[in-house]
Amino acid sequence: IGSNVDNMEACAVGIEAGINLSDHLITAYRAHGYTLTRRGTVREIMAELTGRRGGIAKGKGGSMHMYTKHFYGGNGIVGAQVPLGAGVALACKYLGKNELCVCLYGDGAANQGQIFETYNMASLWKLPCIFICENNKYGMGTSVERAAASTDYYKRGDFIPGLRVDGMDVLCVREATKFAAEHCRSGKVSSGIIVTNDAPIDRYRSLSADNR
Repeated sequence: IGSNVDNMEACAVGIEAGINLSDHLITAYRAHGYTLTRRGTVREIMAELTGRRGGIAKGKGGSMHMYTKHFYGGNGIVGAQVPLGAGVALACKYLGKNELCVCLYGDGAANQGQIFETYNMASLWKLPCIFICENNKYGMGTSVERAAASTDYYKRGDFIPGLRVDGMDVLCVREATKFAAEHCRSGKVSSGIIVTNDAPIDRYRSLSADNR
């Protein structure tokens, strides 16, 4: 399995351009691009991928588990990073910092109960949290139409507002992220916001040999 970011580069670059380095970010499998935008080096990333001690996690994390300052991976349990990210956002609020946390997840995780539980807590506690669904149209080899009764992921937050964004357009992603960040920092009632990065075309290649 290789969870790469090819065809999804605009998401990583646009999101980073819309927040501050002091803000926080957590994601799932597709961590390579975010490790780079969060100031990891190509040398550290490649060393990690090949299990070397010069890797960003000393060669022990591999493809998924990469970390830098204010970047919390790379998580192997589908969807589990979202409540963790809400916890980071809670810490930002508790400590009185003008910071936020970006929680990224894919369409494959979007139907999980823990995602909706996190939405509820984020809205109830006014957490400075941006939820971003990177919708590349497939969870492993299953198309979104076969997995979800509604593929309008940006509408799922109930009391959390949502935006549908062209995830192939880096400028659209940047501006949407800026808007979401300003909304979060304002401390409004529904502080979280859902941004759906919908790619207009399918990803270039399959996740693994099992779903070509």
